[in-house]
Amino acid sequence: MKDEEIQTSANSKKVKQPNRKVQFVLTSLVSLGIGAGGTFAYMSYQQQHSPLAPVEKMYYQLQANYFKKIPSKTLQDGAIKGMLNSLNDPYSLQLTGQNQTDVNNVLEGSSYSGVGIQMKIADGKVLVDSLVRDSPAAKSNIKPGDQLIKVNDYQVSPDHLDQVVEKVRGKNGSKVTLQLKRDNRVFKVTLKRTSLKQSMLSVRTQGKATIITISQFDSNTAKDLKATLKKINPQKTPKLIIDLQDNPGGVMSDALTCAAYFVPNGKTLMQYQSRQEKQVIKSSKKLAGGYKTQLKPIILINKNTASASEIFTAALVQNKRAVTVGQTTYGKGTVQEVGTSQQTEYKYTVAKWLTPNGNWINHQGLKPTYYVKPSPLANLSLFHTKTTLKEIMTGLDIVILQQYLEGLGFLTDHLTGIFDEQTKQAVIAFQKANSLPATGEVNQNTEQELYFTAGQKLQNDNPALKKALSLNY
Repeated sequence: MKDEEIQTSANSKKVKQPNRKVQFVLTSLVSLGIGAGGTFAYMSYQQQHSPLAPVEKMYYQLQANYFKKIPSKTLQDGAIKGMLNSLNDPYSLQLTGQNQTDVNNVLEGSSYSGVGIQMKIADGKVLVDSLVRDSPAAKSNIKPGDQLIKVNDYQVSPDHLDQVVEKVRGKNGSKVTLQLKRDNRVFKVTLKRTSLKQSMLSVRTQGKATIITISQFDSNTAKDLKATLKKINPQKTPKLIIDLQDNPGGVMSDALTCAAYFVPNGKTLMQYQSRQEKQVIKSSKKLAGGYKTQLKPIILINKNTASASEIFTAALVQNKRAVTVGQTTYGKGTVQEVGTSQQTEYKYTVAKWLTPNGNWINHQGLKPTYYVKPSPLANLSLFHTKTTLKEIMTGLDIVILQQYLEGLGFLTDHLTGIFDEQTKQAVIAFQKANSLPATGEVNQNTEQELYFTAGQKLQNDNPALKKALSLNY
């Protein structure tokens, strides 16, 4: 999905589970030989002994006695939402409004106008789950784990996530101001909305390497990847790198099809375990649509590589068709399915998935073949105070300032915690380079520009990619 919304990628899918047959049988009571009197007795018995009897009782009490009229659908939706919430599962929830649209966008590969934030609900808070690559949010100081507090003047509530999504999205080219919280520090970021493709598969070449970036798996990903792989000339670019850093997942079926392009027929891609069945899903000519490639990619991963992207990665690595570079992945080992009841759409966890070797990576993730430290820019803190920083000042905020200046190349080995002359000259150089008043002091405008510039550089400063390019693989 999903720009500024929950992480609905989670392996949501509108297809049936593998080999799972669901049959609805409608049988009239008359056909069972139950007469008119017996019918009412039977229905009364069913109502009294039904597990939903208390729910039905409350429904009719509210319909009859609540001080104002309530639409039936409101109560029905509330009951469904309550049952899903009781599961205490962040991936099982009712889909309404924009949130429903977002999930369907993942399944359909749609585009939208937003800033590139994917959200989730955790501990009663709306949190940034991941950022869409090359989006306005990814180029800002926003990071996964930040809590969203306000959208312009709108107070964010986990009970109205669809409204939060609608507020963050908007007309292409318009601006939105987000108030966020990280480590008890509240800050604001103003971003310009842009048109974002739901599944961004991009390709470029660097030296003798083809680099394919998949930001999310949706219904177009397998088709797009096949078309891209067919265009690769192994003589000119013998190395293939697939970048799944910050890929939050998506549609499981597309991830499996993509994996089948690389894995020989008959080899296990994934093990699927629901309450009703255990199944081993194998690579096949049918699953791959008759297409195979002999290319062995290097896959880039990090802590935000999750769900369907972990399925794809594990399938290739454990079948010795790829190696990985980066950091340990997120660790999401469950599968969700989208369903509909009385025009109410929802998704809920239906199974867990295991790697080809039978490992459940939930909350553990996949360790990289080659570990590479993330860019130092990825772990920079926010400034703790709103005080203008100037010469002679000392403290933690000065250390943070010097870390930004070092990460951006304006200072070298100078984490003293003292705003001295060398730090001042570095600030002036940064301000001049970014068309700011060269005062040598750091006010909130300079802080915001430090955040923004660091975010932009982080997009291009990719240690995992550098390592992959250097590998003889």
